[in-house]
Amino acid sequence: MQSKLTNLISKIYTPSQYSPIREEVYRLISDYKRSRYVPIDDRVTVLFEDAATVWFQIEETAYLEGVDDISVVKEAVKTYAPMVPKINELTLTVFINVNNYDELRNLLPKYTGIEKSIKLVINNVELGATPIYPEDYAPGALPRSIHYLKVASQGLDDLIRTSSNVKLKVTHPMVNREVTLSRDTLEAIKASLKNITWNI
Repeated sequence: MQSKLTNLISKIYTPSQYSPIREEVYRLISDYKRSRYVPIDDRVTVLFEDAATVWFQIEETAYLEGVDDISVVKEAVKTYAPMVPKINELTLTVFINVNNYDELRNLLPKYTGIEKSIKLVINNVELGATPIYPEDYAPGALPRSIHYLKVASQGLDDLIRTSSNVKLKVTHPMVNREVTLSRDTLEAIKASLKNITWNI
């Protein structure tokens, strides 16, 4: 499956090119993402991203625009490209699940600052995550239900590759939990597709 995905994500498709393969892409990406999700608690879920998952966001964004406008495709690539992990990086999306407007208004603000509280723990070494888009947290910014973060450290890839004990730690008053990554999740992270540049 991964080899098929690798071939697919080697290029960016216009909406008309993407439409005929969209159903197959959904199936492949759904299977691919499954082991990359880590539930922290009943509200917070983390997805470890890579070039394949980011490619999917780019394609879906361009597709939903509905026109074969290369400038739209280029803008989508420009927007999401920082989420593709480079060497010695991991990127992750943190989802705070809210179910209705009341929770959006009253519960979500209680999670303010969660982007500063996410750590990857490898063999008891803590590596903090930082926002990929710092402008999302400028003064006056509204509370967010989705946070795009990265962990970067010299030698991180080797550390991940040789480790069998990796945890996600959240030190936020609303969460404050540590979760050990499953073997499947760890293997998925080790196999992450990185450092891809798309020609449009």
